[in-house]
Amino acid sequence: MIAGTGDIFVVQKIGLTVFGNDYAEVPVSWGLDDLVFARARAAAGNTPVRRISYAKGALDSYYHPKSGLFRNQRQELSNLIRQVAGNAGCERYLVIMRSEGQLDGTNQSLSGIGIFSRGVGLISYAYVFASIGVTWIDGRTFEVMKGPAVTFEGVMKHMADNFTSNELLQKVDKSMFPEAATDSASNTALRDTTRDFLTKRLDKILPPYFAQ
Repeated sequence: MIAGTGDIFVVQKIGLTVFGNDYAEVPVSWGLDDLVFARARAAAGNTPVRRISYAKGALDSYYHPKSGLFRNQRQELSNLIRQVAGNAGCERYLVIMRSEGQLDGTNQSLSGIGIFSRGVGLISYAYVFASIGVTWIDGRTFEVMKGPAVTFEGVMKHMADNFTSNELLQKVDKSMFPEAATDSASNTALRDTTRDFLTKRLDKILPPYFAQ
């Protein structure tokens, strides 16, 4: 499997106007990819899971592509995993990457794993978030494979789970939001909260992929 968060943590401010918005990606040494692999191995049960390593920066072209009118992310991911996998020779690859999710009630997206604040002064709040994409890649053709079957019951449960709260988010105390984005890397409380929340997200997302 390929754990592709890149150990990047996002610090994002969403202001009352566009001029109050801010976005930063901070490299952290929190073992996020190690955690992703550990939860994938736990979800796999008796299925053997092998971790594929890759060079630092190998995923940058996917996360920060050159500007263009159109983008075929499926094909880009297929080509990327073909390069990363090299001669590993696995039957299939479970790829866990940062993805994007829309923040309800705004035109803002939340990308990957991070924390955001919204509002000003007393009328403000903070949330940690984990927007994660999981994909099976065929080990021979490197084509994107179908994920777990979507059922009516599954869709209804997903809607119910998100009716009162967004499963991508967890509210945290405002004091946890760093004054400077780079301060997040040394914030142990933020690290532990983020890892705990990511664990919960992964433990919910991953089991169906190994039930196929």
